[in-house]
Amino acid sequence: MTTIATLGPAGTFSDQVAKDFRRLLPGEVSISYGNSIHKVFTAVSEGCDYGIVPFENLSEGFIPLVIDLLLTSQLKIVAERLVPVSYTCIATVADLHELDRIFVPFATRGQCSEFLDRLGDSVEVISTETDTLALARMSNSPGRSGAIVPAHFVKPGDFPLVQEGINDNPGACTRYLVLARESTPAPGCTSPGCKTSLVVFSDDDHPGLLERILSCFSRQHINLLAIASRPAREQFGRHSFLLVLAGSSGDLRVGKALEELERFARVKVLGCCERAV
Repeated sequence: MTTIATLGPAGTFSDQVAKDFRRLLPGEVSISYGNSIHKVFTAVSEGCDYGIVPFENLSEGFIPLVIDLLLTSQLKIVAERLVPVSYTCIATVADLHELDRIFVPFATRGQCSEFLDRLGDSVEVISTETDTLALARMSNSPGRSGAIVPAHFVKPGDFPLVQEGINDNPGACTRYLVLARESTPAPGCTSPGCKTSLVVFSDDDHPGLLERILSCFSRQHINLLAIASRPAREQFGRHSFLLVLAGSSGDLRVGKALEELERFARVKVLGCCERAV
């Protein structure tokens, strides 16, 4: 049996992606739920065939935790999905002005920043790792509490307050990654719509290093779709770079760029997949 690990419980955006991906797999497929991104990575590393995690949203960009876990794990990206998202504020009180605290998933906080700002300084904003934990902590918290959850989690009448459509961007969207172990066979990626994600490390930090890295791709006329830096966790000022480029890691031009890059830096290819639409 094939197993997919994702953030639970059933009904989350991650679960929706898992069920969509399940339809593409042959045979019997089960979904295993975890309550944190760490646990999804661990589940795949320890035996689940695939994992689903949120990776990027239109408001806040990449989720740093996922980048850090990709750097240290042996998992690869085999697919991605784009999911439209809408958020709702729920509360144990009938009026927002009565709130003492509100629980918000950290990946959601930036997407609802305007709503949170309007609550004022008197409301404590507490970050959680998942939608489920936000809902659970609100339910178990004494006093006047609220939470921000996916719109499909609740309906009017479930709580004294249910305020829908609170995300800053009505067209908000989140990119989810499908992960697998290095040993798991992945579909070939040769179409013009492929993208490759990789991380570049260099112990020789010097002026012009990033320019030198980027020029390896510009000389091969390879378009970079995204770039982000993360602390290397070795010393202040030392960073690694996440690059997402148009093309397959098997393309001749991409191969030449990586060969040039590897002459002066360490490269970890995180995976290649079709670009989601």
